[in-house]
Amino acid sequence: MNTIETILSRRSIRNFNDKNISKEDINTILSCAMNAPTARNQQGFRFVVVDDKKIFDNISQTLEHGKMCKSANKAVLVCYEIKDETSELYWVQDASAATQNILLSAAYLGIGSVWVAIHPRESKINFIKEQFDLPENIKPLSLIALGYKDDFLKKLDRFDTNKIKYNSWNTNWQ
Repeated sequence: MNTIETILSRRSIRNFNDKNISKEDINTILSCAMNAPTARNQQGFRFVVVDDKKIFDNISQTLEHGKMCKSANKAVLVCYEIKDETSELYWVQDASAATQNILLSAAYLGIGSVWVAIHPRESKINFIKEQFDLPENIKPLSLIALGYKDDFLKKLDRFDTNKIKYNSWNTNWQ
């Protein structure tokens, strides 16, 4: 699968089977995450890899949109080291780029994934900080549930010329 095929075929997967994701694949996914672009090359993202079923159960019972974690094989918590932030408020974009790279690299490897948003909801942030014993200088952005699914969802064509303008807001895409 090439890059364009990976992007166009990636879908949010919410049900996983019990096949194990290898440490090698997790390291590949994390390497891709760490190669995401960052403002001023800050590289402040940090990651917590999760494979504890008790944690998955707790997340699925506590987070409103975290039910899919119950069947996840692994997850990656994407965080940011605020002490590394040299361009104020860009941490969200930097950690989001890392999150996207996790989703895309997982899809390339045949691993299903879904983005569970944590930031900016204070209740979710507080729960995650407590669940993972995060220090004050680490901000959580997202949790990516990972696992294998027997059959992936079909590719959707979401291209829509009505969402494109050309050179100004008043000129439609041709």
